[in-house]
Amino acid sequence: MYIILFNLLSWVTFFVFLFVLYLLILWMWGNMTAKVPFVGVPSKVLHEIEKALDINDDSVVYDLGCGDGKVLFYLYKKNPKATYIGIENSSFPTILAKTRNWWHKKFNTSKIEIIKKDFFEVDLSNATHIFTYLYPSLMDDLLPKLDKELKSGTKLVSASFHFTTKKEIKEIDLKRGRYQLTNKIYVYEF
Repeated sequence: MYIILFNLLSWVTFFVFLFVLYLLILWMWGNMTAKVPFVGVPSKVLHEIEKALDINDDSVVYDLGCGDGKVLFYLYKKNPKATYIGIENSSFPTILAKTRNWWHKKFNTSKIEIIKKDFFEVDLSNATHIFTYLYPSLMDDLLPKLDKELKSGTKLVSASFHFTTKKEIKEIDLKRGRYQLTNKIYVYEF
C-alpha cells in the first residue's frame, strides 16, 4: 500500500514539476520576445489609476498590455457595470489573467474579457477609457493608431510613461520615490 502511495506521489510531483517548468519557459520566452516585459502595477497606485480614469457604468475600458489583469480586476470591483477588455501578447501573463478571470466568473457576472493578441491588431474604436503601462517608445508608436481609431473624448491614463509628441491634460505625481515603479500618472484626452 505504501509503495503504491509513494509511486503516486512521485508521479504527481513529477507532473507538477513539468507544469512549473512549462510556466517558467513561457514567462522567459514572453519576456525575451515581448516589446515590453511583464511588470505588474504596484497595488498602492491602483486607487489613483481608478480616480484618473473616472469610469462610469457605460464605460468600455481597455488595458493595453494587461499582464495578469490586476488593474482590470481592481476597476471591476469599483464599478462592475462597466465593460473591461484586457489585451496581452505574452503567453505567461495571459494564462494568469485568463485563469484569474475564469475563477472570477465562477462567483461574479464579470464583464472582463482577456484577449491574447498584439494590441496594434485590435480595433479600439469602441473604447471610452484606456490604461497603459508601456515604454515611451511603444507609447509613441501607438499614438498614430490611437489618433486614428479613438473617438473624441476618449480618456487614456498611462502609468510612468508619457507620449513625447502629445501633451497630457494632467500629470499626477504619486509622491513615490524616484526609483519606485509608477511614480507618475499621465492623463490624456483624444
